[in-house]
Amino acid sequence: MEDKKKFKKGLLIWIIAAAVVIVVGVVVLLVFNNTGKPVLPPKTVPVAYAGVRCSTYGIDPFPSVSEWDKYAEHMQSGFEGSSGSYVWIVGYVEGNGVKKQCVLNFPIDTKIEYVTDFPMDMNEEFLTMADEKGYSVWLQVEPGDADIVELAGAVMRHYKNHKSVKGFGIDVEWYHPWGTDGYGVPLTDEIAEQIDKKIKKIDKRFNYFVKHWDEEWLPPTYRSDMIFVNDSQGHRSLQSMKHEFDSWAEHFAPNPVMYQIGYPADKRIWSTFDKPEYELGEYLAKGAGENQNVGIIWVDFSLREVVKLGE
Repeated sequence: MEDKKKFKKGLLIWIIAAAVVIVVGVVVLLVFNNTGKPVLPPKTVPVAYAGVRCSTYGIDPFPSVSEWDKYAEHMQSGFEGSSGSYVWIVGYVEGNGVKKQCVLNFPIDTKIEYVTDFPMDMNEEFLTMADEKGYSVWLQVEPGDADIVELAGAVMRHYKNHKSVKGFGIDVEWYHPWGTDGYGVPLTDEIAEQIDKKIKKIDKRFNYFVKHWDEEWLPPTYRSDMIFVNDSQGHRSLQSMKHEFDSWAEHFAPNPVMYQIGYPADKRIWSTFDKPEYELGEYLAKGAGENQNVGIIWVDFSLREVVKLGE
């Protein structure tokens, strides 16, 4: 009788242990795919991120923090369930020679070749507001000839304590741009993976976007939870614009994509809409995959013309 009790007790322990292993295994499968890379979150709304691009040279005079708040609030209100978002440029390219500097608008903790920083932090007030409002911010650079991996690390270390900061951003057309006719140098899978590991070592919640108008300039196979941003402009027609963004989404699916729209070069297209920031964005977003998140980002070059604050 005693042996039977021991057997039953041992069997019960084995069953509980097996159940724990199965549960842990299921959790791991939900969080990681078979390559050990993060599995992308499921699509929840037609437009997951709605917001604006922000640069010191794209809008003059530069809006106040409260105005930037209202712009994001305006965009978010047009897409139910979306997160008010910013492509916030913290480093722009500068220089007339072969080698280009990345000029940052805040001080960094280490010296990086071809990077010039600023003694004052020009982003803290804005990011504090974004933290309080629950917005999503990606900090973008135009890297020039700087080491992009080290640059990513410096940016994300500096702003890692801001909960609004979701990740990093790279405009690839400004990556080693000399002699490329405005295209920049294509970003390889190897460098893409190094950037991903660098920022996730700082905070595992961070991701990053890569931006270009030509998909061939972006990593051919490395994906992780990267976002792929299309900033093409000068489209022949609304139909050709739609076709290009649809093809972009299909090429990078199931990864999230963002469409940076509203360029003056496309005014003849977007000005035909009563509310272009909403209507054009919704029209383009419909071409994404069934389980693919989309972001609609209106550029600062035409922001004041399209979004009339206070009206």
